[in-house]
Amino acid sequence: MEYTRLGRSGLSVSRLVLGTMNFGPRTTEADSHAIMDRAHEHGVNFFDTANVYGVTPGDGVTEAIIGRWFAQGGGRRDRTVLATKVYLPTGDRPNESGLSALHIRRAVDAS
Repeated sequence: MEYTRLGRSGLSVSRLVLGTMNFGPRTTEADSHAIMDRAHEHGVNFFDTANVYGVTPGDGVTEAIIGRWFAQGGGRRDRTVLATKVYLPTGDRPNESGLSALHIRRAVDAS
């Protein structure tokens, strides 16, 4: 696997990124876990998700699947750089979308 630096963060990430958009809506949790295991076996350490991925935007199903995979231990969380997005709406109320500091903090906490 080839790795590169992620901006000025100092992090080394795989040039291949595992997208998780279909974890939950189209891919079972068991299959999602198997995909993430296989990605790690091949050196992929960079996973991409979003707070709106799931069956219904904002329900967090995809992030929950990833969280349960991390909870299995074995260094999964320590070996993974997780990117997530926060811009899209997670509800209809003010401050439940966009890039305000409040929305970003809430999204990080919820993630």
